[in-house]
Amino acid sequence: MGQKRCFFLLAIFACLLSFSCGRSVLKLKSDDDRPVYNHTLAITLVEYASAVYESDLTKLFTWTCERCNGFTKDFEVIEIIFDVEHCLQAYVGVAEDLNAIIIAFRGTQEHSIQNWVSDLFWKQLDLNYPDMPDAMVHHGFYSAYHNTTVRPAVLDAIKRAKKVYGANINIIVTGHSMGGAMASFCGLDLVVNEGEENVQVMTFGQPRVGNAAFASYYSLLVPNTFRITHDRDMVPHLPPYYYHFPQKTYHHFPTEVWVKEFSFSNFVLFGLEKVCDNTGEDPTCSRSVRGTSISDHLRYFGVELMCESWRQCSIVMNQEMERYSRKDSKGNIFLSRNLAGMGCLRDSVLWRKKKGSLILCGRKRRIWDKRDVSSCWQFLLVLFHLHVVEVIMELLPLESLSVRLQMDQDRELSEVMGTFFLLFAVLKLKSDDGRPVYNHTLAITLVEYTSAVYMSDLSELFTWTCERCNGLTKGFEVIEIIVDVEHCLQAYVGVAKDLNAIIIAFRGTQEHSIQNWVSDLFWKQLDLNYPDMPDAMVHHGFYSAYHNTTVRPAVLDAVKRAKKSYGANLNIMVTGHSMGGAMASFCALDLVVNEEEENVQVMTFGQPRVGNAAFASYYNLLVPNTFRIIHDHDIVPHLPPYYHLFPQKTYHHFPTEVWVTELSVLNIVIRGVEKVCDNTGEDPTCSRSVMGSSISDHLTYFGVELMGETWRQCNIVMSHEMENYSRKDLKGNIFLSRTVPSTDIIKTKSISKTGISSL
Repeated sequence: MGQKRCFFLLAIFACLLSFSCGRSVLKLKSDDDRPVYNHTLAITLVEYASAVYESDLTKLFTWTCERCNGFTKDFEVIEIIFDVEHCLQAYVGVAEDLNAIIIAFRGTQEHSIQNWVSDLFWKQLDLNYPDMPDAMVHHGFYSAYHNTTVRPAVLDAIKRAKKVYGANINIIVTGHSMGGAMASFCGLDLVVNEGEENVQVMTFGQPRVGNAAFASYYSLLVPNTFRITHDRDMVPHLPPYYYHFPQKTYHHFPTEVWVKEFSFSNFVLFGLEKVCDNTGEDPTCSRSVRGTSISDHLRYFGVELMCESWRQCSIVMNQEMERYSRKDSKGNIFLSRNLAGMGCLRDSVLWRKKKGSLILCGRKRRIWDKRDVSSCWQFLLVLFHLHVVEVIMELLPLESLSVRLQMDQDRELSEVMGTFFLLFAVLKLKSDDGRPVYNHTLAITLVEYTSAVYMSDLSELFTWTCERCNGLTKGFEVIEIIVDVEHCLQAYVGVAKDLNAIIIAFRGTQEHSIQNWVSDLFWKQLDLNYPDMPDAMVHHGFYSAYHNTTVRPAVLDAVKRAKKSYGANLNIMVTGHSMGGAMASFCALDLVVNEEEENVQVMTFGQPRVGNAAFASYYNLLVPNTFRIIHDHDIVPHLPPYYHLFPQKTYHHFPTEVWVTELSVLNIVIRGVEKVCDNTGEDPTCSRSVMGSSISDHLTYFGVELMGETWRQCNIVMSHEMENYSRKDLKGNIFLSRTVPSTDIIKTKSISKTGISSL
């Protein structure tokens, strides 16, 4: 009897787990053009929403509080606003890893949350929202943002941030509970009154703020909005929604993301995130349950969203903050950071020589001229302030890293500056905690782009109407397709406006048999010194596939055309699978080193090793925003082999690996676990902990097929309509080019699949 009960419980557990795989489906499918929910961004912003509850303004301003860690590390606070009269708190700052200004609201801090929730039940629609016919809101929600000291201070901080960090920086607004209501009014204000375009709102446990008419206006003006609702959190159910009187009641705006938890014996097994419909009041989401829980309101994604005490509205601030703080006539407190003169020494990433001057940073360009000796001493003082001396003592033994600075004049000054830049390079390598954050949503998006590059029908690929050209990649604009006939290589370049990025995808070689290719991969030797990188060795085949074919010049030309039309600040994302992943890594390195691009990100799938440990060190230094996704027992990432007894003489992966392992029952995959590995590139607890023996794992990532229609030949299909866009070189290599921005209407035409070319 006990054995049967055990099997019964196991069956229930397996069924519950099976629901979790639906999570990715819910997030993947976007039938319309609505923004896609990003789980990684959600668990990052909930930490920002939690930090605004910090009562110690000193720790909050210096971002050293207990909650100021994890995904939010290195955040730069620009302004803290504490409204004493209404007990409101907010801050504005810059998260450079998100390339965004973050605005977080705490909302009102009542003496008792229970009393506040009770009062929330009776709030009436009593204010017409300005310039929006029929749009009604409650004056308390509206006034908390619009009629307090919060709004002018927030807007001023945004202007100061954009002046220093660039006008094109994104704006992300967040908040919890009443702070979520304030965040929504702030997001709307920025779009309507300040003319901002790149505004995103994500709130947690937010109450309803207006009627259906207001929700419609809001959804139209701030479409990139997600309201996270935790299980039975009672606050999103208030003020109540009376479905019998839809025109007279409060109404949520979209899009709700309902986090439903499944538990067993009071233990939470996992959470299911359901992206709800675009009505704002999806009856299958949080409205399908009774909102009865205050505890669900105070915790989202395991993060506490409350102050140390609900009993009083108090702050702590030491005397050191006096030089940053000011008070108005009502006693409201403002802590402001002066951005004028802020250099890029704190986050310098790369350097390069240009006409006798040195560019020290990426987005915030600050040029040091070699003739300016005083700025050199300022540079030295900043380095001393950053405790660089301690870092030197720890890192100088690293002989594999050398940075050579060549200048035509002032040899002594050149040596000094060369030492400085060496320090910055080493500091970048030692950044264990400052590494870029893995983004699952971006991964399941880029795997679709990677799958599409395997399409042999160039007409459908060019017009982005192929079977694989859908889902998260909808609306993508192809600029260039390259087919290298001689080497059977294929790549494309295009613009994904929803990602604000140029996408470069490589297919790599399409051998007659993948088994033969894998067998040949085992014996590839390190036989080429990578140019200008001492001791860095790669295999000439990997290197040549990108550098010595028609691919490189066509890709670089397409990138220049895209940036000329869509803006120089576009990000660049490079992706590829298998051999295409190797080409993607060489492409990204080329863009950074030779083309001086700054915002380059790489994400590959099932990529083989391409070079030795020295090459991996250089690569990690120059292209740190790189993730190599590896699926379970995929054989290719284990090749060419890594001989741990000869680490200096063997192939070595660069970081960062993300290992996707699958949990299955009776050969049915229930869910996948994604482990972000360490920064060595060869984490023994990740894919190296298992035998790489599976070709099937190599050909499927996140449920998406990564292969051509057949492995037997390298062929393409192209219709006659493509002749206007195509050209061939002397070797018969094919290029399909679009003038950008696109003015053609070929996507609306019916393409006839004629003219099969077997290469």
